Amino acid sequence: MQYSELSPRIKKVYSQVRYMDEYHWEINGERIIGIHKKSNLKIIIDVADDREHAQKLAESEEKGGIRIIAIPDKNVFFIHNGAFILTYRYAKATLADINDHIVWSGFKVVEQDGGLIQEDFYEYLGGSLVNHLKNNMLLGQDYIFWQFYKCEKCGKYVDVESMERHLKGHGIKHHENSEERYEVFEINFRDGKVYDKYGNKVDKGSFSEEAQEFLKEVLSGVPSE
Repeated sequence: MQYSELSPRIKKVYSQVRYMDEYHWEINGERIIGIHKKSNLKIIIDVADDREHAQKLAESEEKGGIRIIAIPDKNVFFIHNGAFILTYRYAKATLADINDHIVWSGFKVVEQDGGLIQEDFYEYLGGSLVNHLKNNMLLGQDYIFWQFYKCEKCGKYVDVESMERHLKGHGIKHHENSEERYEVFEINFRDGKVYDKYGNKVDKGSFSEEAQEFLKEVLSGVPSE
């Protein structure tokens, strides 16, 4: 198939997303497939005739990726059956939001071809994305994501920047770790609280002294309970 053979509507949607270099793009007939380069998360973009057609597509069985259904109607953006149904020109901004909610959550050093490579882990925080969209929240302005490590000795969460110092206090040599997995928490600047990926508040007592100092500094000047 040649690019010239694609339908005008596929070309219009593709022209909105092709500059998003966080993704690798493929076009297959009336469908655009995006693969998030860091996490390998799959994005499936279909094009529908109108809202009703889009809702029918959203109700069909489709597994293994995030669904976006683009329509020519103006000023449309809603979620139906887990799929984003939106106006063509909203596709780029939505993909940027999705990218912001795919967050690094750890690593593991593994053997490959006689050497060692670092395998990275990512999490897609879809629930947080929906919540942030509903509340018109912006990354870096209203909230940030941060990695916290649950200490195997004391059970407290310590921010990733303070891990070496914290573990040293337990007699653990941080540099000996070949694998680490983190909890990704949302630090909310609107209310001065910390939330887990399910939207539950994480109590102050769950954090190590180092993490509490870190949070105090980050949230300085932010109202809290």
